[in-house]
Amino acid sequence: MEIFFLGVGETCDTAHGNSSSILTTSNGTRIMLDCGFTVPHQYFRTVEDPTRLDYIWISHFHGDHYLGLPLLFLRLWQLGRTKPLTIVGQKDIEEWVINLLEMAYPTFSRRIGFPFKFIAISPRATAHIAGMKWSTALTQHTQYNLGLLLQDGNKKLYYSGDGRANTRVRRLIQGCDFAIHESFNMVDTYPYHGSITSTLKLADEVDIGQVALVHLDHNLRKNEIQTIQRMVQDRPNTLLPVAGDRLNF
Repeated sequence: MEIFFLGVGETCDTAHGNSSSILTTSNGTRIMLDCGFTVPHQYFRTVEDPTRLDYIWISHFHGDHYLGLPLLFLRLWQLGRTKPLTIVGQKDIEEWVINLLEMAYPTFSRRIGFPFKFIAISPRATAHIAGMKWSTALTQHTQYNLGLLLQDGNKKLYYSGDGRANTRVRRLIQGCDFAIHESFNMVDTYPYHGSITSTLKLADEVDIGQVALVHLDHNLRKNEIQTIQRMVQDRPNTLLPVAGDRLNF
């Protein structure tokens, strides 16, 4: 699998954009993991052949994770897309997305040049989509957020969306190969966000192969970057990615 980081920041991070990644699977399927405010411009600026997008995963309905969808759809339409686009997420995903599109561009959903397909996954359920297993767990967050484990053959990737890992998440991601995990603060300050410290501890306790720290508070990243970089350097399996980073695992 290949991961391309479109953005690694939280809502207000003007330097690093909203956290989002493009996952390319072993069979060439391309999946976008969340689509916040800043994501479409970065996607169309940096991704080769942007019309080759097969699936979008939406972890939850906070703006920095899904409010970029109307612009993404509009630009794909302008580029002449006709292939169906599948959007995967929690219950009511279709209602949330269509209402958002109608609010942003009234009547556009009735004349867009490609059809949508929606797939809803319940917590602790597993779906088989695009030759992969998609398994979810409800995280500890202020909004209903699903952490997603994708299994492509023997490789497993976990994407947290937002929220602190709980017992359900720990069971789900035990021994996974790679995790992209929100790490908002240095330590656990807020009960509904993870932190750098808790993410590193989680990686050790559930035996994660590699972990990428994303969704850092922009002030933390600005003011404590040297400390954070030293922490990462001391752990060879820990990454502090920036937009544009690409890796295979």
